[in-house]
Amino acid sequence: MIIDYSKESDSSIDNFADLVYKSLNPNLNFTWKADVMTTFKSDTETYRTKLQLAKSGNSADIAAKNAARKELLNDIHDIAMEVNLQADGDEVKLKSSGLVMAKVKAKKGPLEKPRNLKVKTGANSGDFLCSVEANADATMYNFYTAPEPAPAAIEEWRLTPSTTHSKNITGFKPGTQYAVKCAYQGTDPNLVFSDTIKIFAQ
Repeated sequence: MIIDYSKESDSSIDNFADLVYKSLNPNLNFTWKADVMTTFKSDTETYRTKLQLAKSGNSADIAAKNAARKELLNDIHDIAMEVNLQADGDEVKLKSSGLVMAKVKAKKGPLEKPRNLKVKTGANSGDFLCSVEANADATMYNFYTAPEPAPAAIEEWRLTPSTTHSKNITGFKPGTQYAVKCAYQGTDPNLVFSDTIKIFAQ
């Protein structure tokens, strides 16, 4: 379940807290310490009262409303954490809580073959500046380098992971030719490699 509702509007929090309380009282899927729901109900009612008073525009009333909102949001956060813990991934139990289900990003298969791999001399002698077309589904850009003749097994290549699609890689021997390739890393452990580029270190 989502545990942070701080971006919701004032009126949304009021109605949402009421829904969650009614969904959890009673709810045989969850058990609570004696004061949890009592405090939640009390804080909800306090917030509702402060919210009405704040509509007058009085700065003191608005400050009191904000303080009550913060307290109520803390209650919802703690309840959502406990719901997640007790439900242990059971979707039926989670949905019965009245809280909002977190969206689970669907896993994708192997990401496509990287396009437009470019390699040029980097900032200093013995550096390569590698770049590849960005991929929105990539969590990492894996750059692989090896002196020619490059090994057949990719495990024997030097791996330089990067969180960006451009990376300056150091430590190459000037005058030596290297092979360079790249693979997008996503949720699937299988990798699809780019075409290989060969370049001499300067």
